Amino acid sequence: MTERVDAAPAAQAQPWMSGVGLLVAGIAVSLLVVAIVHSGGNWRDGPPAVTVEGGAFALVRGRGHREGDAFVLEATDGERLAILAARVAPFGADGHPRVDFNLHSTDVLPVELVFLWRTQERPNRNFSKALSWTGTRIASLDLGPDDGWSGSITGVALVARGALPRPLVLDSLSVPSVSVATVIGDIAGQWAAFIPIVAASITLPFDDERSHYATLLATVACGGFLAAAIYWLLTQRALPRDRRVYWAIFIAGWLILDARFQLNLWRQLTRTAATFAGKTGEEKRLASDDRELYMLMREVTAALPAPPVRIHFIADDLALRTRGSYFLYPQNVYHSGSPRERKPQPEELRSGDYVLLFLTGDLDYDGVTQALVWRDGRRKPADEILSRPPGLRLVRVR
Repeated sequence: MTERVDAAPAAQAQPWMSGVGLLVAGIAVSLLVVAIVHSGGNWRDGPPAVTVEGGAFALVRGRGHREGDAFVLEATDGERLAILAARVAPFGADGHPRVDFNLHSTDVLPVELVFLWRTQERPNRNFSKALSWTGTRIASLDLGPDDGWSGSITGVALVARGALPRPLVLDSLSVPSVSVATVIGDIAGQWAAFIPIVAASITLPFDDERSHYATLLATVACGGFLAAAIYWLLTQRALPRDRRVYWAIFIAGWLILDARFQLNLWRQLTRTAATFAGKTGEEKRLASDDRELYMLMREVTAALPAPPVRIHFIADDLALRTRGSYFLYPQNVYHSGSPRERKPQPEELRSGDYVLLFLTGDLDYDGVTQALVWRDGRRKPADEILSRPPGLRLVRVR
């Protein structure tokens, strides 16, 4: 007597398994295409990687110091300019289409950053390309002959223009060895990397991915469309079409993205708990990324009389004046909430008002004549109460 096997469950599961298999194949093909495009024509072994430690850079302009193998840029000079430069052993640009800056801060800085380089063939000319922020880090640069990235590279430099409200740390500059295999490995590492949750994560949860070769979302989407197209072509004549395969492709892609998001949330929770759990309010502020700003504002608070007094918080950076003002409460603090700050006019300042100048260039204090000075030359008598680097002054209007 033979035993009957019910084939219905297997038949029902087959469309879902087919959809998942097609999605995996589509993602693999999409990944391979991206790797070929970014490999610089190197299939297996690219040229040797080039790494320049931050400590190897020399300070040409600005203020900063070496810290181990890194270089900490503290401030720009009086013309709001800082330059770090380094010589390198000549290497060919053609086989190195990408430059990575291991450059970071506790937050996006309101400065313009530019990468400069020189070539052996044209030693008297500087070539340049602007850098861009992704989260608290700098995005990788893709370079080619149209940018002047050709011949033999002999020197590199980093230029910062603007005010530096927080230090900028250069750990290293690397020109990686690029091939199809290394690009695929880099993409896998990028997808697995932890992306810290910051304020902008509410609307841009994976903003750091802008510096990646290919975001997980874009790759899954392309893989899904490719999988659906392959299945549609296969079922044009030879095979019957089952809509559940399309649903399997969509749901599997959704679950891949959601699993990555949930994993990132748990990693953030672990880090946040390790940093803040069980601490008092004061200890939490001292453990936060705003520690240095909080300590400065604590000094300002100690120099002020008992609240409430009127304080005008003046800073070019919106995030800096917003966070700094919070640490000064319950004083009566005014700060401009618009990206382009409106400075108070001389007639708007009363006797007894306090003005806090922090990394701003449109309003200054003249210690010789003891007066606030506007860019158009107008003045208001004031006494300096506190002065702290970098660029912080508290004055009281007479």
